[in-house]
Amino acid sequence: MDSDPDSPFEEGESVPRVELEPDGSGRRAPAGPPLAEVAAAVGALEDQVRRFHVRAENYEAIIRQMQGRIEHLQGDQVQALLKPAIRRFAGLHTQAVEAAERARDRGEQADQDFDFFVTAIEETLALLDIESVGAAPLADFDPGKHHAVRVVATDDPKLDRRVQRVLRQGFTYVEAERVFLPARVSIYRCETSR
Repeated sequence: MDSDPDSPFEEGESVPRVELEPDGSGRRAPAGPPLAEVAAAVGALEDQVRRFHVRAENYEAIIRQMQGRIEHLQGDQVQALLKPAIRRFAGLHTQAVEAAERARDRGEQADQDFDFFVTAIEETLALLDIESVGAAPLADFDPGKHHAVRVVATDDPKLDRRVQRVLRQGFTYVEAERVFLPARVSIYRCETSR
């Protein structure tokens, strides 16, 4: 075997064996923690991340509930602010309906004008998502939608607890659970002996 003049080793001397690291650098990596310790640390970190996500979801649920409550309270404020105007519109609605009926009874053409105003009032309130409860004479009395302000005696049992006259139409928000402004009505009460 020919000797290499640039070799630092003498002829016949063995060359030490060097094990290369995975990166090919030839340097030895410092001794690290055993694999079991690393796995345990990663498992603990995963648990912390999982608990963090659970807490974050709980906080998000609380925020959604608070947002819903805020929106509900804002709706209540708007409702309270608009109630006087809605009452006035309800009164005008009833007056226009009665004026149209009187005009029809007298054969006047003005009934169409009053019907126009009734429709205009209903369309204006619909812009606020408010609709009529539809109180009408001879309809069944519904304490959830009607407020009886007067009782009219009758001998006809078929008229008992029916609306005699609408004094003011009622209005409610679309799809609301409760009526916002109950209709003010007079109702029939049968007084025949039973």
